[in-house]
Amino acid sequence: MEFKNFTEETWKELFRVNRVQLVGEITLEKNLWSILIAKKVVEKRMIASIKNGKDEYQQKEKLLDYIDQNRPATDKVKFAQALIEDEQEHIVKTYLSKHPKEAQATKHEKHKETREFNPNPQDQDLTDNCLLNVSKGIANIINLNSLAGDLNIPKTSVDRSLTNHGGIAGDITMVVYDLLTEWNQAKGHLPGAKNKLGESLCNIGQNLLAKTALGYTGPYTE
Repeated sequence: MEFKNFTEETWKELFRVNRVQLVGEITLEKNLWSILIAKKVVEKRMIASIKNGKDEYQQKEKLLDYIDQNRPATDKVKFAQALIEDEQEHIVKTYLSKHPKEAQATKHEKHKETREFNPNPQDQDLTDNCLLNVSKGIANIINLNSLAGDLNIPKTSVDRSLTNHGGIAGDITMVVYDLLTEWNQAKGHLPGAKNKLGESLCNIGQNLLAKTALGYTGPYTE
């Protein structure tokens, strides 16, 4: 797999655009740490710092931050190669092997094919319309942070989306919509995603929104 045309800016964009998916899908349970040490991408002392008091999800966030912010493009190539050697090639192929613009074009084409195959969005589980209706109901930063926390959406993703849409005083609806869209994509559009989102809404006291926006039938949180 070739990465020779990827500049530092390209790698940073790949890490930014695919942040949620990379954190959600990379596994640290096999030999990734030892491979990264062998390739001199990270040192043992840095790994100890990344692991210190953190769960696996947080470790992956810290690892990606370190590689993105502190390592050159050549080490980002080694990181992708380490994933391949650790039997995680599917992650590299999906998120780290195409220029962001090319990946976006592919995504749009797949989305078009899905809509052509299933022209009625209501036949799908968690549709764009569902996500937008939920987003309209999350009207403030407190509810936004609560929902993101219950869905395990990284704080870095929340901060990035807030920045893109004018901060706390900006368009919260679009912030929530962007985050939920990324979350749904990271879940692979699984049929259970709508139910999970409904549960999370109830967990933060949004029973009525879960019912009206998603048709969620419970159980509800008192």
